[in-house]
Amino acid sequence: MTAPTINTAHHEPWLVWVHDTAYGQMMRDVTWMFPTFQAVHLIGMTLLVGVIAVIDLRVLGFAKGLPLAALHRLIPWALFGFAINVLTGCGFFAAEPYSFAAVPAFRFKMLLLALAGLNALWFWISVYPHVEEWGPGDSTPVLAKSLSLISLCLWVSVIFAGRFIAFGGTGTL
Repeated sequence: MTAPTINTAHHEPWLVWVHDTAYGQMMRDVTWMFPTFQAVHLIGMTLLVGVIAVIDLRVLGFAKGLPLAALHRLIPWALFGFAINVLTGCGFFAAEPYSFAAVPAFRFKMLLLALAGLNALWFWISVYPHVEEWGPGDSTPVLAKSLSLISLCLWVSVIFAGRFIAFGGTGTL
């Protein structure tokens, strides 16, 4: 049985290219690939958001007994989770680029990810150099707390937007 032919005349050339890659073809043709990627994406999200949430909550004043510098040693796990999610997320997109590109929740999620990245960069530049100064029991400055609160809000919003992608109205995801 052959797959239906997709009329690419009305699609952006880069979407056609993504659709036609071996990665996209594999994601569509190997029946266990998409659900496996979904499970692995959840694991990556758990690593990423779990580590970030623990650090952000500590900066906000929860679990003050934990030294902030020690928690920052968990960042490689968050980065590993992010890498997993980039790989699996690209797989999802390659499987159905036309559908994903048409869903507002997907575009909103990409915007939120960019904002979360900029927020993390701001934290890294302005707050991270001082984490060694804040031991167990110490409060953190307002800027650190503000960036951590923004971080938590952005990552929760990324998760919500990601869930809304599947219900975005194209009927193909």
